[in-house]
Amino acid sequence: MTKRIKNNTHLTLESRKIIEERLNENYYIKQIADEMHRDRSNIGREIEKHRKISYPSSFNKSNPCKKFNTCIKRYFECYKVCIEFEELNPCKKLSSSPHVCNGCNKKVGCRHVRYYYNAIEANREYLNTLTNSRKGTHYTELEMNILNNDFSDLVRNNKSIYHSLIVINKQGFNFKKSNIYELIKKGIINLKPNELPRNNRKRKKEIDIDKKEYKRDISGHTYEDYENYKKDNEDAIEIQMDTVEGIKDGRNPVLLTLEIVEIKFFFAFLIDNQTQIKIIEKLRELKTILGYKLFIQLFEILLTDNGKEFNNPTLFTELSQDINLFYCHPYSSFEKGSIENTHELLRRVIPKGISLAPYTQEEIDLVCNHINSLYRKELEGKCPFELIEKYIPIEILKKLHYERIPESNVTLIPELLGDKNIDNIKKYLTQDMIKKANITFKK
Repeated sequence: MTKRIKNNTHLTLESRKIIEERLNENYYIKQIADEMHRDRSNIGREIEKHRKISYPSSFNKSNPCKKFNTCIKRYFECYKVCIEFEELNPCKKLSSSPHVCNGCNKKVGCRHVRYYYNAIEANREYLNTLTNSRKGTHYTELEMNILNNDFSDLVRNNKSIYHSLIVINKQGFNFKKSNIYELIKKGIINLKPNELPRNNRKRKKEIDIDKKEYKRDISGHTYEDYENYKKDNEDAIEIQMDTVEGIKDGRNPVLLTLEIVEIKFFFAFLIDNQTQIKIIEKLRELKTILGYKLFIQLFEILLTDNGKEFNNPTLFTELSQDINLFYCHPYSSFEKGSIENTHELLRRVIPKGISLAPYTQEEIDLVCNHINSLYRKELEGKCPFELIEKYIPIEILKKLHYERIPESNVTLIPELLGDKNIDNIKKYLTQDMIKKANITFKK
């Protein structure tokens, strides 16, 4: 199978001449795309963007505009400049591929409005647009090549402009994040919307006071108690806890997720089902690995939500009387926003709505390793792995199978877990769902 070249690379004059030649030979867009090893949409956009209009002869003062007879502004050949021009009798052939008249054998003497693609004119337009869009930028040709190749490839893999910039700047460059976003917006850096990090944060919903009231007595474990404890114990380590479902089925596994909030270090553990018994069992295992002393240091503050899998605080305090367990208000998951944001990173690899049954703990550990190796703005340009040794010794991390991923290899797209993951996604999600979730597959 012939490998497709990257569609983000710019078309050259030679490439455009091939397009023009094939159009003159009456090729369809798909045939041209296959020959050039590009996507059909890529060739289609090129033709549509650069095709030129040609009007029929105005012999005998004929006018091809549908509105000519009723227009009060009409004059000879007004259709050539009128923005409201609408063709009287459009050619039906233009509605289908390739949408130009280059290869039509009836173009001589044709009375329709015609469209032609010319490689030299198309390339001139492209260069003018590129030159104008780059005015005011101070980057050299070498720097632009770095941004359009090394930097763009990193972003496509890790879905983080911030992380990618740090990696590139360590090579001796000084790219600024604000400039990068502007270049992407102008189309100078060839990154498509679905190749960028998601930026669709939902606004915090206003919750009715009645809904925010706890439905059971959890005195000493409320969010207000949490705020008071934090105020009196500023140096206390906080862990946020949650579960991540695959498909809503009590027989399917879920993920128990934990995050050390101060350094954004993320853990995820597969458990058989979403019950408090399974969660306590997993925390007991973690307690054994960490050791009692380290366990109570890390779990001094444990903040979670009101899910049924967490609803008995006594079971958690039985793990240790030193655990201070607190619950967010009902319908207020934003109160544990740190771990919710990290779930967004997890979902770039394993999207919402698919079964977690095919995955092993080793694969989940791998995803966590990549998440914890991502540079964060909140950590002043460091990644969680750079800060974890102050909390957990390296030898214990190794027992948990946690190790840092080289910065250039950080990957947060489905390909991280291979074809099995991609097949699982396509099994449960439609193409529309995949597009809406901004899930990217490499071609």
